[in-house]
Amino acid sequence: MDKEVVADEQEALLLTAADAQAKSCYNSIDWKISEDAKVIEMLKLMVANKIGALAVTDGEDKVVGIVSERDYLSKVAFLGKTSDTTTVKEICTHGISNLVTVTAGNPIDRCMEKMLGRDVRHLLIRDKKYGGPDTNIIGIISIKDIVKCSHEKTKAQMNRLEDLVLVHDITSKV
Repeated sequence: MDKEVVADEQEALLLTAADAQAKSCYNSIDWKISEDAKVIEMLKLMVANKIGALAVTDGEDKVVGIVSERDYLSKVAFLGKTSDTTTVKEICTHGISNLVTVTAGNPIDRCMEKMLGRDVRHLLIRDKKYGGPDTNIIGIISIKDIVKCSHEKTKAQMNRLEDLVLVHDITSKV
């Protein structure tokens, strides 16, 4: 077996939130919006970038929340509010202690557990192991990013198992 393939498979077994972030479409766009922005601006960014959530920032450009298409549907459209007069702050999940976050080093499986446990489709990535008021949010990943990494990991696990079976078959015939 090619050494490069083995190394790639080994890496796939150890994928983290940072790996998901590196593959994410959020890496190539501005994934933040001001809490004072109108919801219509949020929608335009989401549609233009084909994304479902944005990190929400305060006046000092510090991430203080997250807003998703679910927030729009349940807090604007369903209630009959208008997107050109409602602010992002009115509909977002606000406050660092209310956010679902992971560190860049969290394994993909842990990211998936957090998403499933909190029923969210996006995770904010923080720079420190423990959250708090001085936590710095450094990125965002989506369920799609997690699925990509999880699929890669599953393929690597299957290849490993196939190799073990092959080795077992060869050695049992000797």
